[in-house]
Amino acid sequence: MLNRKILAPIDSLFDQSYKLSYFCEDLSKYEENHLKSIERDDNVFNSLNTWYKKDIFHIEVLVSFCPECFSKSVIKNGVKERKLYFYDEGVVNAEIQMYKCKKCGKKFKTDISDIVDDNSNFSNEFKEKCVELAGLFLGSIRKIAYKIKKDTGISVSRQTIENWILGYEIPKKEVKNLYSGYYIFDVEWIKLNGFWNYRFALFDSKQNIIVADEIYSKENSTNIQKFLEESTRNQKKIAITSDLDEKYKPIIEGLEFTHQWCLFHVFKNINKKIKEYIRDNELSDDELENIRQEKLEIFSLFNSKSFKEARTRMDEILNQIKDYSKVIQSIIMDSLMPYFKTYFSYLLDENIERTSNKLENQFQKTFPKSIKRIMKIKKGGC
Repeated sequence: MLNRKILAPIDSLFDQSYKLSYFCEDLSKYEENHLKSIERDDNVFNSLNTWYKKDIFHIEVLVSFCPECFSKSVIKNGVKERKLYFYDEGVVNAEIQMYKCKKCGKKFKTDISDIVDDNSNFSNEFKEKCVELAGLFLGSIRKIAYKIKKDTGISVSRQTIENWILGYEIPKKEVKNLYSGYYIFDVEWIKLNGFWNYRFALFDSKQNIIVADEIYSKENSTNIQKFLEESTRNQKKIAITSDLDEKYKPIIEGLEFTHQWCLFHVFKNINKKIKEYIRDNELSDDELENIRQEKLEIFSLFNSKSFKEARTRMDEILNQIKDYSKVIQSIIMDSLMPYFKTYFSYLLDENIERTSNKLENQFQKTFPKSIKRIMKIKKGGC
């Protein structure tokens, strides 16, 4: 038998064990079945080879194979031209490599979903930059559009920017272990298809990740119960921090969580009650000063070093309750006393969040209802 040297086409192989598959039918069949059975690894199969040539951005896959029959016997079959918008590079003319499978005849193109969506010319990086600007400019669409135009020279409609922000999903970090059991729960307005809806979110305050994030048409007890129950099923249940909505407390405690009210909302609510009392009553300067001092005394309770200290100081206030103004008496007897533990649970467990700020910071990339109404325009593009 004559010795012949044959060059094996191994340039595109990513595994040396497949070299003989091009010359042996059995090995070729094994490789095909192996590709079908292994768990798809996006870092391998969606890896892209990109380069510029004559100001054209070329994109192709590093390892090409047929998504239909998993055969690696594919050939290049022209390119698809697209105009892409990047925040730093600006407008880029791109060519997306097309392929054809020699085995089953399927035609397919390079998957560039990590770079840009199929129905959009704006790159994912461009959209994410706009979302970041929403936090910087506190939801001012006009300022965001101006900043984009100034930085890139590209004009983007206000409606398009709003759609990107409202459609933004906070990336969820992969968590191998169970959640910590310490959560923050909050609800915000969000407009979808012209109608206002409620966005429920549960946040793990120790691992700093979104546990669950769902949209509901109504913020009622049934939906709240369903959301919290499903989101914490088979997880640790220790504590949930929330705002002062009266619907939350019985549900949270019914699920056997310790309930902590957000202190930011507590202070805001106390200030609101005092402001309304002052507005509805004619008070002297001395009376106003007394109310201010009494309020500061109430606020100082939340600086206590321990639950026992807060309880002791509260008892001292109760012993002299008749000496306080009517509005402060009302706050103490109607709110602080009946729900003392809900105000001060964080003193019993240092892992309990005092406020819902961590979760609300996640919400800064979408807007409060008042801002959404102002920025809404009748026409816009996608």
